[in-house]
Amino acid sequence: MNERKLLMIPGPTNVDPRVLRALSKSAVAHTDSEFIEAFRKALERLKKVFMTEGDVFVVAGSGTLALEMAIANIFEPDDKVLNVVTGFFGEYSVKMSMAHGATPKVLEFQWGKPANPNMIKEALRKDNFKAVTVTHVETSTGVANPIEEIGEIVRKESDAFYIVDAVCSLGGMEVRVDDWNIDMCASGSQKCMGVPPGLALLSANKRVIEFLEKRKTPVNFWYGNIKNWLPSMRDPSIYFATPPVNMICALAEALEIILDEGLENRFRRHHVLAEALRAAVKALKLRLVADEGYAADTVTAVYYPEGVNDAAFRSEMKNRGIIVASMLGPLKGKGFRVGHMGNVSQNDVLSTIAAVETSLKSLGYNLELGAGLAAAEEKILSLK
Repeated sequence: MNERKLLMIPGPTNVDPRVLRALSKSAVAHTDSEFIEAFRKALERLKKVFMTEGDVFVVAGSGTLALEMAIANIFEPDDKVLNVVTGFFGEYSVKMSMAHGATPKVLEFQWGKPANPNMIKEALRKDNFKAVTVTHVETSTGVANPIEEIGEIVRKESDAFYIVDAVCSLGGMEVRVDDWNIDMCASGSQKCMGVPPGLALLSANKRVIEFLEKRKTPVNFWYGNIKNWLPSMRDPSIYFATPPVNMICALAEALEIILDEGLENRFRRHHVLAEALRAAVKALKLRLVADEGYAADTVTAVYYPEGVNDAAFRSEMKNRGIIVASMLGPLKGKGFRVGHMGNVSQNDVLSTIAAVETSLKSLGYNLELGAGLAAAEEKILSLK
């Protein structure tokens, strides 16, 4: 029984047995025709999930690598860039920008608040930026930024490249790369995609590829240079660096599961379950970190009631077979985060709510057992 834990953190997420079976197959050579075909399928399917006609990249690494590849390939020394920051992971873009020689203008918003598109418009009108970076779902707060609206503003107000971190949203929430004017979109395998950690996923449109042909300075990231990877991504039989064979086979299987479910159905499932969890939180008289109307459908951050200890609460949850995550940065110790993405089911969410109720009750919080579950079930019924 001790091994039967339900992982309800913002990644890694629970992995479908079909994906695990693909992952556990005997390794084959990266030049094997069977693998090359699996890689081709993975890339074709990934384009559909990114909703792009551009190029996609699958590289051994993580979502952080995908984001740094985007930044390293676009940014040149002394470029002025606009980094939109709404939490812990938005700050990554600032650090990467500086690491690659750019001069960042940081537009920072209070944790729990979304990015204000009008303030981005104002910043673009005041200065000339090479690029704008935005995190779609800020994993540290559960805030979903309005990336479609921001994309429209970036395209209308500037010639800047628009780079989106969709690590905590791709495959679980709507991300229309081409329609939303996203030049580069970064993600990873271990969240909504339902694959173990280990793959950096990236899209780049025609505008990016054309820029790289005339870039003035060399990309100072050889492994992450898109031009080095592009031939292999367009034809997986071409070698640049040894791909993670088993992981890519697992990705191909996971993408087939996603597309079989249907993207719209998948987005709807994530939304219904997120709304159910949020309804339970309110019924238990707890408070969300994210502003109303900007809460993500993939992760929820919740403040503790007064007197509840973080470590004690998460220990109680673990003893009930469910793992939730701590807060980050200035919110550390003030609440917990629940990841509800990928292969998450209604039973998973309801089990989590039940464990939250009993864990809080055991720690002295005065609540009516079942109130959260009732609110969640009512919400599910109303949205189905």
